[in-house]
Amino acid sequence: MEASRPAGAGWFTFAGVLFLIAGVANLLWGIGALDDASYLPEDGLLFSNLTFWGWVSIIWGAVSIVGGGLLLSRSAVGAIMGIFIATLSAFFWMFSLPVLPIWSLVVITIDLLIIYGLSAHIDAAK
Repeated sequence: MEASRPAGAGWFTFAGVLFLIAGVANLLWGIGALDDASYLPEDGLLFSNLTFWGWVSIIWGAVSIVGGGLLLSRSAVGAIMGIFIATLSAFFWMFSLPVLPIWSLVVITIDLLIIYGLSAHIDAAK
């Protein structure tokens, strides 16, 4: 007999996989920033330097990977962490709207879907 999945379990998988992808991307970007890669121009930064933003990106990537793992394990802590991470991400990308309007809207939309899915189906957590 097949075990039934709780309603909303797909939202946890969706959010978890997206956080894992974003976390790995942020880790790679952070490593590139720390390496002083020539393809990352420092003159376009509004605040600080590439080393600072590299470490911020690595920390954010690690938090996203941990959150993604917790979401894939259907943890209630993961759901709360996922909502928090998606909310911070949406705020960050709202400030990026003038620079990257289309990409910002795409990421904000995905963040809002994650917030909705996790908050509406938090009862699917273990």
